[in-house]
Amino acid sequence: MFRILIIVAHPDDEIIGCGGTIEKLKKNATKVIFTCKTYDKRKDIRKINSYKKRQELAIKVSKYLKICQPEFLNYNGLQLLRSDITKMARSIYDKIIDFRPDTLFTHCIDDNHHDHRATAEAVFIATRPVKAISFLKKIYSFEVASASEKLFKKKRAFNPNYFIDVTKTYKKKLDILKKFYSNELRPYPNFRSIKSIKNQMQYRGNSVGINYAEAFEIIRIVN
Repeated sequence: MFRILIIVAHPDDEIIGCGGTIEKLKKNATKVIFTCKTYDKRKDIRKINSYKKRQELAIKVSKYLKICQPEFLNYNGLQLLRSDITKMARSIYDKIIDFRPDTLFTHCIDDNHHDHRATAEAVFIATRPVKAISFLKKIYSFEVASASEKLFKKKRAFNPNYFIDVTKTYKKKLDILKKFYSNELRPYPNFRSIKSIKNQMQYRGNSVGINYAEAFEIIRIVN
């Protein structure tokens, strides 16, 4: 049995990034941690209420998948400073110590979304190889539709070198997006449309000779 930790910025990132993988591996102890609010520190009641609703949906998604109760770190979105990332890294480190995962999934460090990049950076800081977390053997970065097609760094493209076959679970991923996170979806041909997300999994699968896959960049594997 594995212990799998998924660390993402916002509710819906976990399903868009690796929902098929979560469904495939959920017999293992699996938990999602969300790092950021979907609004900044300004008091905007509409956005605050919207985020609370997304938190509630994220809890429902974990129950629906029959995985562990998610946790929310609630750092301010869109305005994370260097000091905030340092604090986030400490929070993530503490959660890793508590949960003791051997496998971790998170965002691409060069993702276009500021909160995604900040989360990935905090994860990488928190998972520097030290004896205290020697139980953590595998770290992967995933792509997020609409945020990973053109990365933040010039001339840098998401370059997956690890693929998980989700041919049997991709439909569950799409169903969850439609059932719980429909407000975050967009009409085709937007990258965040159901059809585009399905096309992406099909493309990634076809690139390695299978029907559907989710793709990852390997950050670290220790055997």
